[in-house]
Amino acid sequence: PESPEDMMRLLVVDPLQLEIGYGLIPLVSEDRVDNLLHRVTGLRRRFVNELGLVLPMVRIRDNLRLPPNGYRINIRGEEVARGELLLDHYLAIPGSGTDETIPGIPTTEPAFGLPATWITEAEKGRAELLEYTVVDPLSVLSTHLAEVIRDHAPELLGRQELQEMIDRIKMEQPAVVEGLIPEILSLSDVHAVLRNLLRERVPIRDLAKILEVLATNGPVTQDPNILCEAARQSLARTISNQYRDENGVIHAITLAPDLESKLKECLVAEEGTLRFQMDPGLAQSILNNTGAQMERLARSKHMPVLLCGREIRLAFRRFTERALPNLAVLAFSEISPGTQVKGYGIVENPMTMLADPRGETT
Repeated sequence: PESPEDMMRLLVVDPLQLEIGYGLIPLVSEDRVDNLLHRVTGLRRRFVNELGLVLPMVRIRDNLRLPPNGYRINIRGEEVARGELLLDHYLAIPGSGTDETIPGIPTTEPAFGLPATWITEAEKGRAELLEYTVVDPLSVLSTHLAEVIRDHAPELLGRQELQEMIDRIKMEQPAVVEGLIPEILSLSDVHAVLRNLLRERVPIRDLAKILEVLATNGPVTQDPNILCEAARQSLARTISNQYRDENGVIHAITLAPDLESKLKECLVAEEGTLRFQMDPGLAQSILNNTGAQMERLARSKHMPVLLCGREIRLAFRRFTERALPNLAVLAFSEISPGTQVKGYGIVENPMTMLADPRGETT
């Protein structure tokens, strides 16, 4: 019979788990020079450098209930993503200028939802000549896992992990921490601010700087949204660096001045955060216009960025995050000095466009 300790172990939920079908077991073989275990170790290092987030161990286990070539990614015991791999094939993803198709098995690239084709090694060279991006199955899986981690980073920052991070800073820079927790803010308050930053993929590597901002603003407010916006101002260089291209330029769309004014008029405070209160039809039209400009930007191989005033930044991000989750919404004040910004389009006010039938988005 199982002991109480054995039964209690069944209650332990892994923060991050990857389940694989039996057909994918060769990916974890130690006989492979580059295997799944090595990739996961590399991912954990990357996220420390990229986001300042120390990931929990990724538990990898086989699951006979999955399709042989299938895999499933779980966060705290709940499935958040799944996919299938063909180990003896390559995934070919067409580029923006790719017109010619290649023979293979049509599929969808799992991390970004792009149309793709599983091809044999015999077709690999031709696909590359046709400007397809050709990816091996292990890289497909590790890229998918990395995107899931980015999307769920706030859930992977636990209070225990945060306490350990703060303890480390306290040893190295005691003045930063002393007097902040619990005198000004609780650990839960700080945790909420950091999760808000991670929710928009803002790195928390410079935790000492973030804590200094919280110590300054904490006596005025404990609202995690207001504190998060203050922290973002101090991280302007970090935020700008994320969206610069190789020439140091941020390509962005903006809101028409009359639309931004209209949105300010629609701001209401509800349940501790700001949101827009407007006619559903108008809201959908603004989303459609924003999405159209975002697509133009993405087709030009630039990261989708929208710049707006600080007063409406958070509300506009919350407004767009469900329909346009990949759109980064930045305030003008979050662009660091010396950063060049190139406007790529304007989201027009639908009400103005209706009043003037000649009105067109640029």
